[in-house]
Parts: sequence; structure tokens; C-alpha cells
Amino acid sequence: MQPTGIVSLAVAATAAALFTTADAHGQMLVPAYRHITAKYRKDCGALNGAGDEELQYAPMELLSQRKQKDFPEAATFNILNGCRGTVYEEGNNVTTLAPGKSFDVKWIIQAPHPGTMKLSIVKPSKDSVGKITYENYKTIKTVDPFAQNGGEGSTTATMPSDVTGCESAGDCALQTNTSPSTNTSPSTNTSPSTQTTPTATTAAPETTKAPSTATTPSTSTTESSVAGEAESSKCTRRMRRH
Repeated sequence: MQPTGIVSLAVAATAAALFTTADAHGQMLVPAYRHITAKYRKDCGALNGAGDEELQYAPMELLSQRKQKDFPEAATFNILNGCRGTVYEEGNNVTTLAPGKSFDVKWIIQAPHPGTMKLSIVKPSKDSVGKITYENYKTIKTVDPFAQNGGEGSTTATMPSDVTGCESAGDCALQTNTSPSTNTSPSTNTSPSTQTTPTATTAAPETTKAPSTATTPSTSTTESSVAGEAESSKCTRRMRRH
């Protein structure tokens, strides 16, 4: 049941992100990622022929080039919206994250390649035709170095206590951005941020018990920054607890 009338804010997270560069890829495990839905496939045009894993892992600049005149995408569909074209839909699962409380972030790396991961709160912005782009609201965690080794990794992040405008499911999302290390050889890495994969989360006015503490990665630093720029290449996804 969607919470209503509760004053305290919480970002509800459906977030399992994917990380993709030329030589590294992986997936967020916690929070849980936003899945490819029937509506997504109805709206995505020629991308409908791709499997779920390809839509969640393949470089976004390659997916964006897959078009057919006789199979156009919906005017509201935007593969480069920062959530790989996924948007909040009524009935999506949502995980509420209480302001000022820590929560677990877990991932798995199948092909390691050093880089940096940033976890941010993003908010959807809609244009005149209804096309949604997710814009950065606050960056709440930076992990650097990231993806140096394969296998599972984890850290904890803290939901800021001053988050506003995230009272209802769909108002906000958690977005995970990854970028390759600047110290790696150009021959084994590519710099475009669109090579990385997104994850998204949602917000709802309900607090939950603080999650158990996860083990920390080799190095992580936190930051809290506000920006109005669109994170067009990556994002997190949504989940509701009942």
C-alpha cells in the first residue's frame, strides 16, 4: 500500500544498477533494479527485439542507434534519459529509505576495470511531449577506486536529512553512475560516459528500519552536491515495500 499523509521524507529505491564500459560490466544487487516492462517494450520501437539483459547491459550509444522507420518509438520514449528509458510506472515496487539513515548498496562485477562510481538522487523532468529525463538532485556517495576486482562488493550510503520533493513514489530515484579511470590506457578503455550503465530509485513519505550495515569496499568517500544537470547516461531503479 502506498503511504500517504506522512510528514517524514524518504527516498524509495528500486535501484539495481548496471555498470558498463568497454572492458567492464556488472550489476547492482541492492537496492533492486527497475525491470523492463510491457509498456517499455510497447514504447521502445526497434529496441523491442532486444532481450532484457541486452537492454540493461549494452552501451547506451549503441542502443540509441537501433531505429526502424516502420517501427518508430513512442514520442515519450527516451533511451538516453539516464534510466535507460525506464520510468516510474504505477504499481512499480518501491523501497523507502528514511532520511538521515544508512542503507546498503551492493553490486557484482563480472569484468573488472578500474573506475569511479557515484550514487545520486535524481528527479524526473518532463518536456512538452511528455518525454522524461532524469536530472541530478544530490550526489550522496562516491566510491573510488571502483570495479578493480571481479565478484561482489558493497558499501553503505546515508540518505540526506534535507531531501525535499520526494514524498511520493516516482518523485525521485537513486541513480548509479560509473566512469572509467583516467589512469587507464585508451586502448583498453573508452571515456564516453554513455558507455556506463544506469540504475534508478523512487521516493515515498514513509520511514523504515535502518538496514543492516554492509561491508565496505576497498575505498569510498562521501559527498553531497546539488546539480541541475541531466545525467543522461546512467540511472537506478525502483521498488516499493508494503
